Amino acid sequence: MTKKTIIWFRNDLRLSDNAALSLASKQNNEVIFIYIYNPKEQIGAAAKWFLHNALIALAADLKKYYGAKLLIKMGDEAEILTALIAKYQITKILWNRLYEPQAIIRDSKLKAQFKKQAIEVQTFNSSLLFEPNFIKNNAGNFFKVFSPFWRKCLSVIDSVNMPFTRPDKVNLVKLVEDNQSSVADLALLPTKPNWAKNWSNLYKISEEDVHAKAQDFIVNKVINYKNARDFPGQDATSLMSPFLHFGLISPKLLYFKLIPYLADHKGAVHYLSELGWREFSYYLLYHFPALETKNFNAKFDGFSWENDQEKLQKWQKGQTGFPIIDAGMRQLWQTGWMHNRVRMIVASFLIKNLLIDWRYGLAWFADCLIDADKAANAASWQWVAGSGADAAPYFSIFNPVTQSLKFDPEGVYIRKWVPEIAHLTNAQIHQPENIAGYFPPMVDLAKTRNIALENYKKL
Repeated sequence: MTKKTIIWFRNDLRLSDNAALSLASKQNNEVIFIYIYNPKEQIGAAAKWFLHNALIALAADLKKYYGAKLLIKMGDEAEILTALIAKYQITKILWNRLYEPQAIIRDSKLKAQFKKQAIEVQTFNSSLLFEPNFIKNNAGNFFKVFSPFWRKCLSVIDSVNMPFTRPDKVNLVKLVEDNQSSVADLALLPTKPNWAKNWSNLYKISEEDVHAKAQDFIVNKVINYKNARDFPGQDATSLMSPFLHFGLISPKLLYFKLIPYLADHKGAVHYLSELGWREFSYYLLYHFPALETKNFNAKFDGFSWENDQEKLQKWQKGQTGFPIIDAGMRQLWQTGWMHNRVRMIVASFLIKNLLIDWRYGLAWFADCLIDADKAANAASWQWVAGSGADAAPYFSIFNPVTQSLKFDPEGVYIRKWVPEIAHLTNAQIHQPENIAGYFPPMVDLAKTRNIALENYKKL
């Protein structure tokens, strides 16, 4: 007997390497495809813009390949799924697992509820290379340092299964929906001012496009990735992060694309380790659910923050008077993305030169990044603060001028995002002084560095 099955899309907005979809197809189930948006879920404004476009792309692919509709619903997940079960005599629900603490709690409750209703629930890992509870040290505990964690992952990476291909055919439940919502009804886009009005020119958001983008990066850029990735003025990174977060592509698929290059290219090995850092971030969040709100290392609870709100606003607006900082913050605001090297520089400046709690920076990034991944965002901010697992040592303080000279020596990145000083020479642009129309440096780097070091030593 054919089972009527719900496939519940979450952060897996794709048809290739989608374990839930693959199983439904193999078992010849009749399916309903659904995406549920719960307004209570914490999603930043920039990520909502990306989600809006990713849902449109998914809906188009479902129609193109299967003649299927993506059912869009808004509200409480339990109520919506329960109503669908009753209306369509559903006997089975499939979803791919999420690893954020709130999602784990919700999904556990849903499993228990549906079990009582004799509804079969099957869940899958479709967003990580490894389940977070799979990788353990020799004592059977979870790792707190990246390098041994990743070595252990690499020792078992051959166990990662081949990606699932997109099914050729899926049987459909005939939908009878009187109140079918559209993606637009979710109100994910900004209104006025529409700060994302030019973003559609920056990002092609579809599964087909991201596969092409990934292939181009691996074939043409990964060979130089290890060195070139640190230079924000170069087009040397993969830009996969938002697509990975919302699941338009899977890390497993990227890994298998990389395999032919791993033996000969250090860049490919290094890029794989960046996927490893993503794995480690989820691993930390899974084992330490308070990673977004509490210091992983509790001794940092006693750190003396100043949390000057005026300074925070200048940092947010890119008005610090330090060109590499201002360039990064403006790139973030204008595009919803920031180069990873610059993320570290601006984070170090906020925490260690302005003495503002890392949680303020995390919140700003969470709202402004299209790739606002809870795990990576929290792990990375705590890494810079020195309070996290495998954290940068407290005395590691990025000097924005030194970083600018080293990684943007000709000012390519600065000139693009801080046009009011674009006319300066390469020698002047990293540390401009008394330039009309530009901001004076808001702090003394040496003085604030020393204050930060004293505060850290008191711990």
